[in-house]
Amino acid sequence: MSAIDIIAAIAREMLDTFFLDYFFILLCVVIIIAVRAQYERYSELRGELSSLPSRSLREITEEIILVGLVAGFVGSFIIIAAGITIDQDAVRYLFYIMCILLLINLRFLCISFAAGILVAISLVFGYPRVDAPSILGLVAVLHLIEAALVYINRGKDSIPVYIKHRDDIAGAFLIRKFWLIPIVFMTFVAQNIASGISNPVDGWWMLFRPETLKNGAYALGLDCIVAVLGYSDLAITRHPEKKSRETAELLFYYSALMMVIAVVSIRVHWLAYIGTVFCIAAHEGIYLYGRHREETGMPLYSPVRRGLRVMEVLPGSHAQRMGLQRGDIILSINDKDIQTDEGVNEALREYPVFTWTQVRGWDGKDRTCEYRCYPNGYNTLGIISVPREKDVTYNLNKFEHLSIIRNIVSRFKGMNRPV
Repeated sequence: MSAIDIIAAIAREMLDTFFLDYFFILLCVVIIIAVRAQYERYSELRGELSSLPSRSLREITEEIILVGLVAGFVGSFIIIAAGITIDQDAVRYLFYIMCILLLINLRFLCISFAAGILVAISLVFGYPRVDAPSILGLVAVLHLIEAALVYINRGKDSIPVYIKHRDDIAGAFLIRKFWLIPIVFMTFVAQNIASGISNPVDGWWMLFRPETLKNGAYALGLDCIVAVLGYSDLAITRHPEKKSRETAELLFYYSALMMVIAVVSIRVHWLAYIGTVFCIAAHEGIYLYGRHREETGMPLYSPVRRGLRVMEVLPGSHAQRMGLQRGDIILSINDKDIQTDEGVNEALREYPVFTWTQVRGWDGKDRTCEYRCYPNGYNTLGIISVPREKDVTYNLNKFEHLSIIRNIVSRFKGMNRPV
């Protein structure tokens, strides 16, 4: 079977699923509603930073779906070419587990948690019977896709926040991305049912060659499931672009090791137990390791004794045109020392058409940024700075952890609270 045949079969299955499979449509609707609820919280946070432009929820939803379609097509090709085969019952169990995890915490919606729990139940209790190597292989491919998406979108849509760090204030960037990935995979169907893909085993070398086909009772068909990939991160000690790049590398290593374990476990069955633990523990370990490293390190966006630290440069602003960057320290504007945002406003109060700004970069090197704004001059830089004192810092748990159960309980308590 040629690559063109696989691509055509994937496209045909995706079209049939999107327009004819009501279970798939229901799953997409449930997930999109949950993801939109999280992004609404992000919009609330952006609204508190009034100068920070934000995209509409419609634009965010369209991006989630369109990027997911492209990524799903690539992932589906890899999965089918590798011979990963999943029983249709296993797909339903994955859906049930994902719904339960969604009620607990949106962060657990990632496919690695649902797959790890399903395989663990199957190995320990013997029911439901699922093909552990194939499900672990599915997780490996999906997180290879996630690593690529995190790297491509590194630092994009990160939100600057003020946090308490070692009894002091610090600037940080909150990063949260979701992708809905429709994945086409091979499954077992009765021989008399059209499979949608012609005899994929013959003439095609596969890592996961379905041994069950030898009895001749079943053929291979195609099915589709929507998987959710979630990326949550916090950048305190490094730029969000660098933090995302490092996380993408860890996810790539996670994916590669998971694939090795999945392939070897076909022959060495006890490795499936190790793969199940690795599936959940390593994924959660990446998150906890990154968080611990950021919270115990030296903040990159901390207040300074002299000057004003730049935390974010707004797109299209005068600060961006003159070359200011995240982490820079503004020392003076037109020889006027700068210590606060009010000092910047005072230096630009008369709408100067030419300014020279003394800046100390995050690398410790001083430079002068000259800027001409003819003919009307300007009176705003367009930056978000790190203040020395601020009454309000953000509780990141409110934005990182969305629990439907906890929200329902909180609302119920609020309704029964005496007036």
